[in-house]
Amino acid sequence: MNARELVRQHPVGVFLVWFFTVGQAIVLVPVATDLPTEPFIITSTFVGLLLPAAVITWIVDGPDGLRALRYRTLRARLPARWYALALIGVPTAIVAAAVATEGTPATRPGLVSTVGVGFVAQLVVVLVTVNWWEEVVWMGFVQARLQPRHGAMRAAALAGVAFAAGHISLVLGDGLSATITLVVLLLAVSIPFRALAAWIYNRTSSLLLAGMVHAAANAVAAGSILGTGLLPRLYGNDSSSGLAFPVLAVIGLVAIVATRARLGYQPPRERHPPHDLTTTPLEPGTHDAVAR
Repeated sequence: MNARELVRQHPVGVFLVWFFTVGQAIVLVPVATDLPTEPFIITSTFVGLLLPAAVITWIVDGPDGLRALRYRTLRARLPARWYALALIGVPTAIVAAAVATEGTPATRPGLVSTVGVGFVAQLVVVLVTVNWWEEVVWMGFVQARLQPRHGAMRAAALAGVAFAAGHISLVLGDGLSATITLVVLLLAVSIPFRALAAWIYNRTSSLLLAGMVHAAANAVAAGSILGTGLLPRLYGNDSSSGLAFPVLAVIGLVAIVATRARLGYQPPRERHPPHDLTTTPLEPGTHDAVAR
């Protein structure tokens, strides 16, 4: 079996080999050094995630597959309620969780600093540098390929394990016990978070929206290479920075229960026939991927 045939038969497996070798080698550099973390995360996102996903898509699905992935990546014409979820619902839920756990913020920074720089600017930066492309890969490449064979919930669980493993370098604690605890917690929240991403994608065919929800959470609770996010500015510390994924996981659990774990997914045979590539995205390995 030559390399091209191997990629065609095992696209997700080949991607994961690249990600857990090349991609993780890049992101682990600052763990072993005093270098800043953010530039290596961004580099790993493009070299360890997006590059192999794009190349494998081209090998397996050809130019049509790449055009379909690009369509889903850029799809932005959506009902306003979906943007309200990303830009209002998710931030409000995280701020409410912070108030419930940390109390009312003692500081009162200015509106421009809090909302303009602490949320809007952070959202834009973290979206275009990391989170948009993470969702293009994890949702648009990995889960979209696993769903037809395993169903949406099992695909989310499988992707959630790999997603969590890919973020272990960010939760390394002081000592083995702390590290194990953080890894277990990361795994526990990653699966329902991947389920939330699947529900958003299956209902909208928009990887931009999935990335925006991801980025909104990070912008509120942590920040980006540009600086600190909304909660650190409100509370003056990073004590609430770990709230992003747990809150998204709770929303994901709601989506799982509300959809009975279907997450809005319909097998290709149950979908309406496509019209053309500009209006209907193609799902990997199928000729029709209209989201419901």
